[in-house]
Parts: sequence; structure tokens; C-alpha cells
Amino acid sequence: MFNKIDIANMVFEGVSRSISVTPKYCSKIKHKSSPCTICYSLCPTGAIEVGGPGETINVEWDSCTGCGICVSQCPAQVFKLRHGGYRKFIDNLSRSISPRGDLVITCSDNPSYNRQTALVDCAGIFSVVDFLVLYLRGASRITVKYGLCMECASKHGKTILEQEIKLLEQLKNIFEDLNDLETIYENDSIRIIFPKQLPIIQPKEEEKPNPTVNRRGMFAFLKNTLQESILKSADMITVEKLDERTKIDFSHEETARRKTFLESIMSLGRITQMEVDTNILFNNIVIDETCVYCGMCARFCNTGALYINEERNMITFNPSKCISCKLCEKACYHNKLHYLDKLNLKNFFKDNVLVSRNSENVTISDMKTFNV
Repeated sequence: MFNKIDIANMVFEGVSRSISVTPKYCSKIKHKSSPCTICYSLCPTGAIEVGGPGETINVEWDSCTGCGICVSQCPAQVFKLRHGGYRKFIDNLSRSISPRGDLVITCSDNPSYNRQTALVDCAGIFSVVDFLVLYLRGASRITVKYGLCMECASKHGKTILEQEIKLLEQLKNIFEDLNDLETIYENDSIRIIFPKQLPIIQPKEEEKPNPTVNRRGMFAFLKNTLQESILKSADMITVEKLDERTKIDFSHEETARRKTFLESIMSLGRITQMEVDTNILFNNIVIDETCVYCGMCARFCNTGALYINEERNMITFNPSKCISCKLCEKACYHNKLHYLDKLNLKNFFKDNVLVSRNSENVTISDMKTFNV
């Protein structure tokens, strides 16, 4: 049993963490050959250490800057925002959208912060999905201001931001509502100008709205409400404690960010380009006809994008569920599965048969499709 001192220590340790970690979703915890190095290669302080199969992820919280780069970049969403999570993060940003559709966001290192801007710890916390969601919430002009990233403890903010903007620019050639998207690069900021302003969707008001979204604001809120939530917090932190070993989890679950991306692009009008280059948003896979149907690709697929039927004579792939972790390619012991450079979007929401021992190959659709 925990005594009061233990509980208090655990609660205050939890207050110092703005990010929760779920090791079982990590591809490296699932398979020794996983090629993913995103979280620890991008962590500016080297605070993240990922173990091997069945082990765990260790984070040196004293070294963590709270930049959120691991949150925005991990395809499997091993790292998530705590204390309200992603929805609260977006809701807080949405409250800063002006009636004219302007949204100005600044990192905590930029001196231009004022009451009209939304504050984040680092510009690297954003993914391309966030900008789509904010656009659909009514932000037709988004300006992200950053500081001197190379002198900042988080280092990679500008680099990550520019990477996500490039993904957004690739979407402008695909979706009609984004065809006239414009991005302007300035000395200390990037401005995204969407082609038209959509009606502003106001988030639901909370009893205690928090105008800031950075870690410091969350710390103050947590400390002020510590007495009334100490037992709940102790329970939460006990559950999230990272054990020395993690049972390898072969369940399949779509990530919240991927679901949000799919919902967003379905709101962007008709598509103007059917054949697209593959990237982390759009993927395509081929399996050689000499496949032995061992099922390892489907077994290790985090999201269920790959599926082998009970008779083990057919493997299907649904591109809309693929998060581009590429674990399936490494899990294939016979080297029969490979990623392709192109994807036809008419197959994006479908369970496409890759290989089959049946005489007839049928494409199974979930009845969702783009407007063309």
C-alpha cells in the first residue's frame, strides 16, 4: 500500500509530466526489426530510451522539455498529451481564432506573445492534421511564430513545423478546397492562408476554460486543484507507471489522430487528383504472389490496415488505416511485402485484396468514398 508521502510524491511527479506514454503501441516494443527511431532521434535532450521486444520505454522526465515533438511525430501515438489530451489542445487553440478567421500561435521562446495569441511550448508540437482541424474550425489564416530554435532547449521546432507544412502543401493538389492554399515563410514565422473561410465551429465551453495550451499553464491548474483530486491522480499515475517489461500487444486499434485526419479530409470537398504520391498520410502496399500466408504482416499491424482471413488464404489492405510505421515490411520473414510509390485514391477507403488463393479476387468496400 502507498502511504500519504508516496501518494504525494507520485502526484507531484505526475504534475511534472505533460505527456503520457503507452509502450504497448510502440513498434519497437513489438518487433526487434522495427525501423522506427522517431521519438528518441528527435528528442532534443535524449530523454527517451526505447527497449526491445517485450520491454518498455523509459523517459527521463527531469530532462524532458515538454516540446511535444514525440507527440506530433509518433505514428502510433505512443506519446499523448495529458490533462485533457488532444481535444483540449485543439479546443484551446480554437478559442483564439478571431471572427475574421485569424489565428496567431507563438512558441514560449518568442517575445511577441500577447493576449491575442495562443501559446505553445514549441512549434514542433503540430502535425499536419492539426492545421486541417483548425481550418475546419474556422481558421482561414494561421500564423505560427517561433523563436531562435537552435538556441532553444527543444531545438527542432522550426524543422518539424516546416516538414508538416510541406505535407499540407501536398494536399493542395488533391483536394479542391485546398487548391489555392498559400504558405508564406518569414524570418520568424510561417503563415498558412487557406482559400476560403469556413463557418467557425465553436468548441463547447468548459466550466474553467484555460486560454493557454502550454505546459506551464497546466502545471498551475493542477497545483491549484491538487487537494480535491489527489486520490484520482494517484490512481491515474499508478496505472500509467512504466513497468520494466511490457507484454507484446497484438491488438489492432486505429489512432485518434488518424481518425481525425480521415474525418477532416472527408470535409474538404471533391478530389481533383486521383493518382497521388505516397507519404506518411497516403500509403500503398504490394505483396508478391509467392506469399506463404504466414500472416505476420497482419499480426504486427498496429491498426488492422492489413488483415488475413481465418482460412489464411487471403490478405487485404485498407490504406485509410495505415499509419506508415512500416513494421509489416520488417515482420515479413520472406520479404514478400513492399511499399509502393503511388496510390489511387479510389482504393483509399477499401479493403483491397493483395493476394488470394481464391479463383476470384474481390475488392471489399466499407462504402465510404471521396467526392470526385
